[in-house]
Amino acid sequence: MSIQDLLSSPESKTLEFKETMPTTQAIAKTACAFANGGGGAVIIGVGDKDKKIIGIDELEISDLEEKISNIIYTMVEPTPAFNAMVYNFEAKLLLKVDIFPGSLKPYHLKNKGEIEGTYIRLGSTNRKADLEIIEELRRRRMNIGFDEIEILEATIDELDKENIETYLNRREKARDIPQAEPDTDFLKKIKAIKQHNGTVYPTVAGILLFSNQPENHLPGAVIKCARFMGNDMDEFIDQRIITGSIFTQAEETIAFFKKNIKRSAKIEGLYRTEKYEYPEKAIREALVNALCHRDYSRRGADIKFAIFDNRLEITSPGGLPPNIAIEDLGTGVSELRNKIIGKILNEAGLIEGYGTGVLRIRKYIKEKGLIQPEFRDHNGFFKAIFYNTKIEEVEKEVKEVDREVVGELDTRVREVDKLTQNQRIIIDLIKKDPTISKKEMSKIIGIRPSSIDKNIVTLKEKSYLQRIGPAKGGYWIIIEDHEKNHNKKEKET
Repeated sequence: MSIQDLLSSPESKTLEFKETMPTTQAIAKTACAFANGGGGAVIIGVGDKDKKIIGIDELEISDLEEKISNIIYTMVEPTPAFNAMVYNFEAKLLLKVDIFPGSLKPYHLKNKGEIEGTYIRLGSTNRKADLEIIEELRRRRMNIGFDEIEILEATIDELDKENIETYLNRREKARDIPQAEPDTDFLKKIKAIKQHNGTVYPTVAGILLFSNQPENHLPGAVIKCARFMGNDMDEFIDQRIITGSIFTQAEETIAFFKKNIKRSAKIEGLYRTEKYEYPEKAIREALVNALCHRDYSRRGADIKFAIFDNRLEITSPGGLPPNIAIEDLGTGVSELRNKIIGKILNEAGLIEGYGTGVLRIRKYIKEKGLIQPEFRDHNGFFKAIFYNTKIEEVEKEVKEVDREVVGELDTRVREVDKLTQNQRIIIDLIKKDPTISKKEMSKIIGIRPSSIDKNIVTLKEKSYLQRIGPAKGGYWIIIEDHEKNHNKKEKET
C-alpha cells in the first residue's frame, strides 16, 4: 500500500499515527502487538486524531531512526523484524516504521516477561494479552490450531456414532467421497481423536463436531438465539440456547431463524412456496462461517444470533485472524483459524469454497433486492449485520425527498452550474459505478482522499448525493439530475 493510501486510512490493527516520537514504552508495546498479529506500520509526523501532516525536522530523522531501533532491539523479545523508511510527502518528512508479523510468538517486553509483557492489537489500540491469548500465540508459533488439541477430560465414547454417520453421509452426497468405517483409525485420520501418553482422547474438533454436549468441555460452545421486540434488546419475544454438535447447531439455528422472521407465501403452479424476508442461503452461509471460524479457545464466549424488526445480527468470538482485514472480505482471501473443523465442514458441503463465503452472501442479498450487509471486527468479536431494507424502498424515499428539495427555489436548481470540475467528475464516476470507494475516486482524479471527502460533503449538502447502507458494503445514489429538472421547469413555464 502506498504512503498516500496509508495516510487516507484510519488507525487500525495494522496502522498507527504519531505526531511526534512516542514514548519508549509505547514503541515497545506497539512492536510487540504488531509482531504478535499480522504486522503493522507506525507513521511518525502525522496527527493521530486529525491526520494533519506535521512532518519531522530533517536534522532529527537519523537520531529518531536510531532511537527506535535501539528500543526494539533492547526491549522486545524475541526481536521482531522491522524496517524504517523516510518519505517526503507534501514537502514534509515522515518516518514509517514497519513491524513484520513474527514467527516466534509470543513477542513480549523483555523486562516484564512473557506472562506480564505480551501485547496484542485490538482495533487501533494495544492490549495486554491474557493467558488464553498467550497460549494461542504459542500454538501459532508451532502452527497448531486449537481445534487440534486433545481434551484430556473427555473420552472417545462421547463421540456420538450417529453424528459421525451424519458427516459420512453428507460428504458422500456433497463430494462423492465413499463411505468409511468410523473406527479408531478413521477418527485418527480426520483428527477427531489423538493419542496422548498411550491413551486416545477426543480433540477439540472431535468434541465440537461429534459430541452432543460440547459445552461440557468447551464452555460457550453454544448459540444463543433471541428474537427481540423492536430494534433494541429491551424485550425479547422468543429465545433459545442451541447446543449439540456443530451440524445440529447449524440446522436448529436456521429453524429458529425461519420461525421468527416474516415470510410470504406464493402459489407457483401446483405448489405453495414460502419466501422469507432474508435469503436463507445468505444467513446459513454467515452462520456456518461463525461456527467454523470462531475462537473456541475463548471459554465462556458464545455465538449470538439476534433478530430485530429491522435487522439480523450474528456475532462470534475471536474477530478476524491477524492477517485478514475487513477490506479483504469478499476478495478471495482466506485464513482458517480451525483447520480441522474447516476441512470437515467443507467435505460435508457446508462450506463451498474457502474465501468465497462473503461473495456468495452479497450475491444472495443483491438477488433479494436488499441493501448489502455490514461486517464489523471490534474488540475481539466479529459481527455480520443483515438489514431487511429493500433498495427500491430507499431509492423511492430518496426521490420523494428530492422532488420537494428541487421544487423549492429555481435558483437552488441552477446550482449545478456552480459545481467544480472535481465535483462533476465525482458525479460522473458514481453514475458509472455506484459502489466506487473514496479511495478509488482519489486515484482516478488525482487528489487526496481528504479533498474527496470535502467535495462529497458539499454534494450531499446540495442534495446531489445520497449514501445508501453502511460505509462498507453500501453504495451511492445520484438523487436527481438538477440541470434536467431546471430545463423541464423552464419549458413548463
